[in-house]
Order: sequence, then structure tokens, then C-alpha cells
Amino acid sequence: MKNTFVGAHLDFIGFSTSIACAVHCAFLPLLVSWLPFLGLEFLENPWVEYGIILISLFLALFALSHGYLKHHKKALPILIVNLGFLIIAFGLIWGPEELEFIITPTGAVLVGIAHLVNWNFIRKSKDKFPDYTEHSY
Repeated sequence: MKNTFVGAHLDFIGFSTSIACAVHCAFLPLLVSWLPFLGLEFLENPWVEYGIILISLFLALFALSHGYLKHHKKALPILIVNLGFLIIAFGLIWGPEELEFIITPTGAVLVGIAHLVNWNFIRKSKDKFPDYTEHSY
């Protein structure tokens, strides 16, 4: 059985997008000044960011609920991801604009950590029950 985290399973994809989101949020202030020169003005639209966050939220909930329901029955990853998205929402909606580049990436990193914790719980449940491979991804 393969126990590496890198692969095409949902937690790795969720973790990767969360880290990409954290990098995006941290460097967006620098990138915004270059958008017109790069022909990427559409990225300044807040609805692009909201759409990416919603897609990430649905992916995270799907991956984590699958792990919870089919493998480990532990709520910790779901609690961590909820905290992460609450921090992201706070940073975007109510947080001070000058601190958004710190607050939002912090939430994104928590979302990534939730995927790592979920993957670890799934891996441990498969180690405990090695014949149970019916719902692996």
C-alpha cells in the first residue's frame, strides 16, 4: 500500500490548492500592480476570488466528509477547515485591509493542514484495516 501524501487523491489536491491560495493572498498586493501589463485585469474582480474560495470550500468539504464518513469518523479535520474558512472570510469581509495579506493566507494554511490531518487519519485507518480498500481514493 502506498503511504505517500503526494498523488492525485482529494486531500493532496485540496492541500495543494490551499497552499496556492496562501501564496496568492500573500503576493496579491505585488501582483495587482502588474496585472494591466500582463493582460490579467480580470483577476482584480473580487468575484473571481470569491468563486475560487467557494470551489475550494466545496472541494474541502467533499474530501473531508469522505474521509470522515468512509474511513476515520474523526471531526478534527472538519473543525480545522471550518476555522480556516472562517479566518479567510474574516480577512476578506471584516478584517483590516492592510492585514488581509496575513489573515487570509493564515486561513488558507489551516485549510491545507486540515487536508494533511485528514490524509493522516485515512492512512492510519487503512493501516489498521489493510483489507478495507473499497472506498479509497
